[in-house]
Amino acid sequence: MRDIELDLKAPGGGHARGSGGFYHLSFRSGSRGSGACAGSAHDYVTREGEYAGPDLDPAVYTESGHMPEWAEDDARTYWDAADLYERANGRLYVSSDFALPRDFSVEDQIEVAREFVEALTDRERLPSTFAIHAGRDRDGQEHNPHVHVLISERQNDGIERTPRDWFRRANREHPERGGALKSRAFHGREWVEKARETLAGSINKKLETLGRDERVDHRSFSRQGVDREPGEHFGPSAAHMVERGSQHDRLEDAAEARDNPERLTKVEEQIARLEAIREVLANEADTLDRERLSRSESAYSAGYTREDDSRGR
Repeated sequence: MRDIELDLKAPGGGHARGSGGFYHLSFRSGSRGSGACAGSAHDYVTREGEYAGPDLDPAVYTESGHMPEWAEDDARTYWDAADLYERANGRLYVSSDFALPRDFSVEDQIEVAREFVEALTDRERLPSTFAIHAGRDRDGQEHNPHVHVLISERQNDGIERTPRDWFRRANREHPERGGALKSRAFHGREWVEKARETLAGSINKKLETLGRDERVDHRSFSRQGVDREPGEHFGPSAAHMVERGSQHDRLEDAAEARDNPERLTKVEEQIARLEAIREVLANEADTLDRERLSRSESAYSAGYTREDDSRGR
């Protein structure tokens, strides 16, 4: 699956004051044009289907919210419907992953994860699924607890729709005649920064409740006055690939970032430009497909009419 960074220039991660801990939060988007599959993303996050094997770190908790009635009992149904019915050039989901303090209990992890996901989705009632992964090492010890989140931008306005109708183009004047309206919240550097601050607040509130002195800081090392190049967080799948001897370009790029940050910045800018070009091409292709379909339907209709006339009907 190819995920696209929402904001390649968003400020980097910070650290936990007083503990040397780790803060990480990233956002990506998945669209059909980039090769993403919402159903597979759901299975990876929740460790279901092909991702349920013993070689992958298990999900210790999963939860979905704001699902339409037809997907309330099975969130996978929703993400499958997104793959089937979302527009060809539309975004299937926004994904996020973030780190949790290593020694939080599962109950504390759930509380922090749920609070953050609700902060992102409750106002517009956006369907979502999140799962907590223990991040265990080879010895089975928890060393990298983290959360994966999938968020749909289709707002649940309470209007009953079929799965197909849910993903149609929205009708603002007559919502019941169109699909679920799409959120426009997940855009921009300021939004990313606010989300990072929100997560840090949730974690710090839990640390304070537990009577602990350390705190996480969502600001980049440079903004904190720390002379250190931030690292990059990778899920267990990337680490697993390396353990098997497979190459993983994200890991290789990150390893080189400390020695050549200017090169990494240039690569990220090139990726951003290529993604912008891809979106334009995808839109043009979608327009051409609609025009071809319209011409085909017109030709078929005209041919049918002539045949009817020749038969005297």
